[in-house]
Amino acid sequence: MIDNLSSDNSLAARAEDFAQKAIFPRRQELIKSAVFSDNLWQEFAKSGLAGLSVPKEFGGSGASYQTLSSIGHILNREGGVPGVGMVFMSHWQLTKLHLVEDAPLQMKQDLLPKLAAGETTLSVAISEPGAGAHPKLLKTAARRDGDTFYLSGEKAFLTNGPLADYFIVLAITSEDAGKKKFSALLVPAGLPGFQKTEGVKIDFLHPCPHGGLKLTDCQVPATNMIGVEGEAFTRTSLRMRALEDAVGAASHVGSIQCLLKEFACQEAMEIAAEVGAVATLLHALEVTAHHLATLADHASPNLDEMMELQLGHRQQSQACAKLLNDILQKFPEPVSEYIRLLNRDIQKYHSIAESAHAARLKKIGQSIIHKASQET
Repeated sequence: MIDNLSSDNSLAARAEDFAQKAIFPRRQELIKSAVFSDNLWQEFAKSGLAGLSVPKEFGGSGASYQTLSSIGHILNREGGVPGVGMVFMSHWQLTKLHLVEDAPLQMKQDLLPKLAAGETTLSVAISEPGAGAHPKLLKTAARRDGDTFYLSGEKAFLTNGPLADYFIVLAITSEDAGKKKFSALLVPAGLPGFQKTEGVKIDFLHPCPHGGLKLTDCQVPATNMIGVEGEAFTRTSLRMRALEDAVGAASHVGSIQCLLKEFACQEAMEIAAEVGAVATLLHALEVTAHHLATLADHASPNLDEMMELQLGHRQQSQACAKLLNDILQKFPEPVSEYIRLLNRDIQKYHSIAESAHAARLKKIGQSIIHKASQET
């Protein structure tokens, strides 16, 4: 169901071929590498997949979120390295959400052809050391002087940061009655006052790299603003998280399917019931992931509806991951390092933004309890 790319079946075939030839044969090396391979990125660029989310008029394929979801599923199911899938999904989603949908025309004309050709990539800089992405705690600010913004602050947890040449930085541009107003500014690497930092080390989902930024009176023209000034926290941060979770759900399903196949290849019939339990759960997860991607493609997606469904998908995915881990403990033979690391990535996936997801669940529960108390 997830792989139903009726608009362009050649994209699915191209993605499957790339995963099987460029990722899967190197899976044991890639899944434990702390550095993303330059030649793998070059193969990605040559494959024509780099421009998946770029409109055709700028040299890409013009893929919908549903297509991105399907391709992400294929890459992880056939390639077997979730960290590689994360690198490419981030490239596609950030391009579509921030540039294709929100950037001014001149910025699109300058950057989209390069992104489509795989010559460069983006990273979004929201989280900060010791603050996460909580708006009340964020400090990075952009002071305006005429047609120029001066950015100062520090960012962390930047997915694809070490690979990127362009950064979409969330910064405070004003305050209204004590409430911070955030804007998103495109910051090219290498400007005076711009410094890449190592950021926080993450010991899973290799070889997806994460980095940081330090900005000291970094000058950026006002024309580099993406979206509406002062409205970026909702548009750039909250909406991005919701869409990333929704569109990325199918990729995680693909990772679990890959691990299940690895177990099945061992021909251990004593775990047949457990394998069947995971397989049936995966059918339900596929249906939900497909619907999540469909919701993401709505012109103005209902973020609350999408996030609530995604939370349900996440909890079912956690149940599925637990079953996988139980199978691993019962396995009659010592498993390979690759199986152990793939299982680690699947288990650790659920720790990403764990506190934010827990807060959402609490908010939903409080709303139900409050409504029920009003009706009795």
